[in-house]
Amino acid sequence: MKRYLFMVLVITLYVFGFVITIYAISADEFLEMIKFTSKAVTKKGDPAQGKIFYAMYCTNCHGEKGDGNGPVSGTVKMDPKPRNHSDGKYMNARKGEDLFKIVKLGGKAVDKSVYMPAFGVILSGEDIMDLIAFMRTLAVPPYSGN
Repeated sequence: MKRYLFMVLVITLYVFGFVITIYAISADEFLEMIKFTSKAVTKKGDPAQGKIFYAMYCTNCHGEKGDGNGPVSGTVKMDPKPRNHSDGKYMNARKGEDLFKIVKLGGKAVDKSVYMPAFGVILSGEDIMDLIAFMRTLAVPPYSGN
């Protein structure tokens, strides 16, 4: 019985390892997939759709109100702390292109926090614009457009 279980384990690991290598991509292919293009930045986003993405991907760190006090940021000692999206003075000064790069490429790619993941693999350019449109609604004072 032990020999049978051992053989099943070995075969499973072999097949699983084989399947993973089929779907593996090189670092160059990954970077090409998330390559930044500024074409999507010209479109205005939909804040209602962006709110859904924000709830799914951002609230764990940035909080529901965007104040940077999400449940993960309190549990894990993040340094630096997640950005406060409700800080209108800071957020209103950011260009859409800058926010797009940060969301798409992640914090490390733009010399920000390594804790900010790259969402360019998960979200399309249009989805990111929707997310940014919602983030703009969190700012106090409100975003006037730049």
